[in-house]
Amino acid sequence: MRFCSFGSGSTGNSYLVSKNNTNILVDCGFSVTELESRMFQREIKPSEITAILLTHEHDDHSKGAFAFAEKHNKPIYLTYGTLKMCQKRIKKSYNLTINIISPLDTLKLNDFMIYIIPVPHDAREPVQFKFESENTALAIITDLGFGNKELINSIQKINALILESNHDENLLYKSKYPKNLKDRIRSNYGHLSNKEALEILKKINFDQLKWLGAAHLSKENNSPELVKDLWKKVFEDEIYIIDPDFGMPWVSI
Repeated sequence: MRFCSFGSGSTGNSYLVSKNNTNILVDCGFSVTELESRMFQREIKPSEITAILLTHEHDDHSKGAFAFAEKHNKPIYLTYGTLKMCQKRIKKSYNLTINIISPLDTLKLNDFMIYIIPVPHDAREPVQFKFESENTALAIITDLGFGNKELINSIQKINALILESNHDENLLYKSKYPKNLKDRIRSNYGHLSNKEALEILKKINFDQLKWLGAAHLSKENNSPELVKDLWKKVFEDEIYIIDPDFGMPWVSI
């Protein structure tokens, strides 16, 4: 199994998880042209995409998903709540293959068994995903306010984890953000602070974890150094930071 990111931040989020000839695109928070350009940099063609998974409707995750699916004739998998909130992106002329998924269910797509994890976030029906293939497991967990029971149970005994670490609480408090935005970010339905991310890490089993990456870092209210200094309290191996603008190159596990 291998995976990469095309970007992970407020300007756009998208990941690709691959095994053999199966290539699963997770979110598409970029325009079609921009996503195609970023795919070219990772040496992947749009025609090679197997399916698109959407976590929720926010623009930085869904912006180009339906236009990309229409252009390249790719199926989309998303919750009913996400679909209802994305109607503005679906033109009447589109001929889409839309598949409704449900939290806590599993989805089989060729080489992957995909576990659908509900998370607390200020969206209609948000989910995140864990991918299993043979004896290897990867979880991509972003856009949530805290680690709920379903999440913690789902990410035990995984080999790779991408986990949001959005902001440092002190930097957010001192920032120039308006109060309503600060309240939204730090709420239980906002984004994970570095400390909240650490609390999740404290509750999972590291025995099989080979790779750990921090995602969705705020450029204004966080830094890679702050994340690493905190996370290394529970994880002794290297901690990778996914660049908000450029993502990360391919990783194999």
